[in-house]
Amino acid sequence: MSEPKRRFDWFGFIIGLISLYAGYLVLWYPLKSLSTIAVIFGVFVILRGVYQLWFGSQMTKFLGVRSGWTIFSAIVNIIIGIIFVSHVNVGVVAIVYMFAIWFLLDAIFQLFTSRFYHFFGKKYYIFIVILACLNLLFAFILLFNPVLAGGFIVFMLAFFFFATGISELIEAF
Repeated sequence: MSEPKRRFDWFGFIIGLISLYAGYLVLWYPLKSLSTIAVIFGVFVILRGVYQLWFGSQMTKFLGVRSGWTIFSAIVNIIIGIIFVSHVNVGVVAIVYMFAIWFLLDAIFQLFTSRFYHFFGKKYYIFIVILACLNLLFAFILLFNPVLAGGFIVFMLAFFFFATGISELIEAF
């Protein structure tokens, strides 16, 4: 049985090279990378607010239901987005702390739900609790050391670009 002849994927190859270059840029310019993330997040929040304004008007128009909370939420989103875009440093600090708080909440959730893993065995349960405690410790470190949290975000973004680039290059051949 013969295998079909596979052609070289130029698009995947180019995307792979661009991803590797993006990973390089993220590592060499970490502050600019965080600033870019803050601006992209700000633009996204503005667009979300505009969508919520439209959705709120449609609710009133078609359902006859007042949508005060939707409009309020939209206005808050637009204001937050404008702050992130116009004051990038505020956006960077907010993203770093949001990341740390996300880790903290996730670690707390892991601790609360760890009791359910007791059904899979005591060793498994203890392992989950230990990991949750380590996550909690890491979350507090990130929360009280924003520079480390920012560096971690940059590292994760660079890793994503490098992994994507390598994957695309391998798939191109």
